Amino acid sequence: MTENVGFSKRIARHYWIWRLYHLVVADAVAIQRPTKYGFVRDFLGDDLGNAVDLGCGPGVFVRHMSARARYLTAVDIDRESLKRVESRNRDLNNVRFISASIDNLPFVNESVDTALFLEVLEHLRDDRAALGEIWRVLSPDGRLVISVPVPPGELNEDQAWGHKREGYEFPEIVGLLESSGFAVREHAFAEFRFSRQAAQMIRWWRKKTHLPAPIFCSWIAYLDHLLNSGKVRSGRHCPATVVLLAQKKESRTLHSTG
Repeated sequence: MTENVGFSKRIARHYWIWRLYHLVVADAVAIQRPTKYGFVRDFLGDDLGNAVDLGCGPGVFVRHMSARARYLTAVDIDRESLKRVESRNRDLNNVRFISASIDNLPFVNESVDTALFLEVLEHLRDDRAALGEIWRVLSPDGRLVISVPVPPGELNEDQAWGHKREGYEFPEIVGLLESSGFAVREHAFAEFRFSRQAAQMIRWWRKKTHLPAPIFCSWIAYLDHLLNSGKVRSGRHCPATVVLLAQKKESRTLHSTG
């Protein structure tokens, strides 16, 4: 088993092999692709300036952001995962890769124009401190594209990098962003009823077979496009995620967490 894990990590260092993997294997990336990633790209826009991908994970948006940024820094606390992302994208000349914690970012004040922060906040014990650190490094009127899960969701607080909370209801995440110095400009819900069923199917497959789930397990997520569009926009189809575009304000209101 150890040899197989080592082999899979080695081939994951090659971009096109990694892309092929995500074309044939169902996982979180495959489920999020139908309804979430389009909003992320739209909210990012085409002029990112000096950009950061915070908690970049597998680096899904590294190439997309690199093509639209003057300079991009991909940040993640998992050094091994970050090394694989760096290896897959070693041909990009305007990207650097840094292992760092979100609550202690290695950037000077107001040096970042665009920050991408997907599915990370729920992993942090002090979410307000993390948003404060992002506020610090963003330039005046800098933009933050953030996504968080919407309850009910996963909770594995005992794990070092696990979910410390199930997620955030929409008014809750808006309030947290606004009290941390951001103005929410746009939002969109994603991963609805059928995406949640696809996630359940993938977990069932892995548990029963101990093998990666084939890509057809994720295709059910595309059925979310058949749901009532009004209820989709309002979040009444049990969304699993909300994506928000927020802009830094000149000052922020601090609230005590204790």
